[in-house]
Amino acid sequence: MNQDRASNRELLTFDDSEALASGVADRLIEYLASPSGSPSVALSGGRITRKLFAALASRDQAAIPLRNCDYFWADERCVPLDHPESNYRLADTLLFQPLEIDRKQQHPFAGGEEPRRMAELGQTMLQAFFERQSGRTPVLDLILLGMGEDGHTASLFPENMAEDLQRSDACHEVTARKPPPHRVTLSYAVLAAAAEVWLIVSGEGKAAKLEHALSCSESTPTGRVLASRAFTRIFTDLRIQSA
Repeated sequence: MNQDRASNRELLTFDDSEALASGVADRLIEYLASPSGSPSVALSGGRITRKLFAALASRDQAAIPLRNCDYFWADERCVPLDHPESNYRLADTLLFQPLEIDRKQQHPFAGGEEPRRMAELGQTMLQAFFERQSGRTPVLDLILLGMGEDGHTASLFPENMAEDLQRSDACHEVTARKPPPHRVTLSYAVLAAAAEVWLIVSGEGKAAKLEHALSCSESTPTGRVLASRAFTRIFTDLRIQSA
């Protein structure tokens, strides 16, 4: 593992995706074991997340700290929760069931195949949990993000940036070019406000976009998120020139 720390980020580089998932799992267990109360954690989907969940579920020391969290999602596909494309189903199958995490601590986006309804229910759920007045931004303790080949993160896509940046709600529906197209995502404002954001990037074809984001360019969603935050931790197995 290599480490590079700049004023607004910490970049940790691992040899391969297995080492990346293992390294993030170790740091996540350590992070969740230290705070008092019940940390609020937003999860994502993706191939590296699948490996991360498996790594967490394999560690005996993960059970207690992970059972002490409230779980949300950075984004979700507009499908039933038990659908194979559901980010919730991925977490439930690989993480929640193996570690016996109480359903009362799981706060997924729900609503099935109706994007507007799903976003409305999500907004209500977030406001109720964080006890914020309408228009206030929920502050999560930790958001885990990935990044796509086009530089998207959560379900914030390059083609929707201008519109998404104008949204003041905590979550909203989006239509993406990548299937399935109908999704709900946390907003740029929520990602900027979180106490911690960990960006986990793995996979061929992403190195150039990650380098671009690290250069403080705001031309991609990932770059915009990094530029909006005072500090972000970035974990990757890509060989990049740190910026």
